[in-house]
Amino acid sequence: MPLFDLNPKESPKELFGRERDLDELVHLIEARRWVAVLGPRMVGKTSLIKAANAKLEDAGIKAVYVNLWGARRTQGLLNALARGLSSSRGLLQKVKDVIVGIEGVSLGLEGISISVSRKPMRTTWDLLATIGRQVEDCVIELDEVQELSVISGNLLKLLANIFNSYPNIVFVFTGSMFGLMKTLLEPSSSSPLYGRLPAKLYLQPFGRECATNFLRKGFEEYHITVREYMINEAVERLNGIPGWLTLYGNNVAVRKLPHDKALEETVSEGIKIVRDELEHFLEGRDRFAYLAALKAAATFARWSEVKGAVEIRKGSPVNDATLLNIIESLKAAMLIDEKEKVYRVTDPMLQTLLLTSQTP
Repeated sequence: MPLFDLNPKESPKELFGRERDLDELVHLIEARRWVAVLGPRMVGKTSLIKAANAKLEDAGIKAVYVNLWGARRTQGLLNALARGLSSSRGLLQKVKDVIVGIEGVSLGLEGISISVSRKPMRTTWDLLATIGRQVEDCVIELDEVQELSVISGNLLKLLANIFNSYPNIVFVFTGSMFGLMKTLLEPSSSSPLYGRLPAKLYLQPFGRECATNFLRKGFEEYHITVREYMINEAVERLNGIPGWLTLYGNNVAVRKLPHDKALEETVSEGIKIVRDELEHFLEGRDRFAYLAALKAAATFARWSEVKGAVEIRKGSPVNDATLLNIIESLKAAMLIDEKEKVYRVTDPMLQTLLLTSQTP
């Protein structure tokens, strides 16, 4: 798969600039450590865990990738797990004769089908327990795990039971550092997973040199010569985030757009993506307060400046505890970071969205 292919990479050979991260992830899984892969959106978390699967398969470890985006409740988790199992053909072969005995589970040409169940968590447990009994070593990758925050209590109990009963099942979690992910990594003493902290693996955007080499190699694959100033401008504008660099490279190499148009299209498409994701994040939150804080951070702001922006937008005073909750939630979702007591939006697409009339 070319570097500028827009799909997540699925083999170590396709992955660029993540050799150490890949080796660390595989090592932790082989040691049967649960892992949380963290990092901002479009940084390559999904590509990393999918690329690791090829190396794990060589070591005899079956892998199940589960995309949880939009799976808010237990039925969504169960359906996503079924899709993941259906895609893992090697593992499916090992368990297919057993899972048909689970209530609400059937097997067809397309893989596993799930009927709507009154006890979806029980069915989820039955599926996982079957894997634990039938497969010697298995890793289950829950991508975007923060989506399951609504059912975090029951899910934590389920995970704790798996941890106690089937040490051959390893979980890898990806997602933003709030809600369920925060509970996994900072469990209280009453949490079912207290004392069973997943290892953290944090993916950073590419540095300037790595990002530059990524674009150069990508263009070489298409036998395209691009002027150095164009590469430098793209690296600077896209802040070293692999997903945006890939989209820019695809616009040039595949769509044959000139540099300026390719960069413009990349930003335009990126804004659409981050707008949808921001709307997703704002659901159930004080929209005006969070957007005011984000807009302040888009031009870099200290505590007092963020507070002033939120108070102006709401038209009333905001106490420090409320503001702290807003800022910590934005940091946990990796929408802003803090450096030397200054808050800033680091994703260039989100920053552009917030500073233009396109703000949602």
